[in-house]
Amino acid sequence: MKFTSCLLGLALILGSGTARPIPLSDNTVRLMPSKFRLLQNIGPMRFTGSNRYTDRRLGQSFGYGASGISLTIYVYDFGLQGLPDGPDSVAACEQFEGAKREIEAGGNYQNVVLRREVTRRMRDTADAPLAREATYEFDRNGIHATSVLWLTVADGYFVKLRLSLRSEVADELDEARTQILDTLAASLTARPRAAPPPPDNRPETSVDFDSTADPADAALWLIYAGELLRASRDIPDALPPCGGPLVPGYAAELTARHAALHEYLARQPAQRTSPYFSELARIDAAGFLEEYVWHYLRNESRDTTPAADLDLPAFENFRQRELPEHVVRTGAHVRVNTVRALPLDPQP
Repeated sequence: MKFTSCLLGLALILGSGTARPIPLSDNTVRLMPSKFRLLQNIGPMRFTGSNRYTDRRLGQSFGYGASGISLTIYVYDFGLQGLPDGPDSVAACEQFEGAKREIEAGGNYQNVVLRREVTRRMRDTADAPLAREATYEFDRNGIHATSVLWLTVADGYFVKLRLSLRSEVADELDEARTQILDTLAASLTARPRAAPPPPDNRPETSVDFDSTADPADAALWLIYAGELLRASRDIPDALPPCGGPLVPGYAAELTARHAALHEYLARQPAQRTSPYFSELARIDAAGFLEEYVWHYLRNESRDTTPAADLDLPAFENFRQRELPEHVVRTGAHVRVNTVRALPLDPQP
């Protein structure tokens, strides 16, 4: 079955709102609250209706359908102003990641698998609008489906699309993608142009120092922060996808804390006055720095299996005997101010 010959709609309903009737006097659909317009037919898919959400920040959604295929378009601002066009702002990335979480952990989907993430040109021109794209496969109510998520920003609005195809028409994905994104690109290109917001001139990363930390330890924590960032960059997917606080894994935390301790031990004895680093040196001298970091500082969402060479029972005995009142200190925190870019797919 070809995409251009599909006839009936399959609705995969996402979200809740107030249904509105299909307009009959115009062959276009205005994607309120924006000024964008789309034709009522995209390939074989026909406009099936819209939802206006009671929370105005969520805007409206617009449904299209054909046999085994459904498309839902969401247009909203989430109560934010000054959104830059395109898919790579922090706000756009956060909306994209939130939509992925809804697919991966929400609804009644089973066997959800993320197949691919890319940045996608909406049409085959160098200046075409870009969107973030994630392709999934999952089961729902016993039906296997392929689903694609797109998200971009245009004129201050998030434009999010969910395309779902049942398995029997999944081979029409490429053709469906081309027609949908080309149609949307034409709408975005024809829109009235708004003045772009000012550029974000923040540095790529910044360091926030703990105001309660000993000022004399600031140089040590700066070494810690720099090494933490370097070590995290060497690990795929370690940096937060949309910027924000860096939550290191065990290996990066151990490397960074060891670097700061090494600098501390290189000082003259009279200059080793930090209560925390002196205690950390005592832990290291006992041979338990790795166990210390694992016990107190590992990233529990990623670090689930300790290395075979860690002697955690022995450290527990040491901890109860030697560290009864120990307080873990972290005097600096790394903040990432840039979005992790997705690779650009060469095909439009």
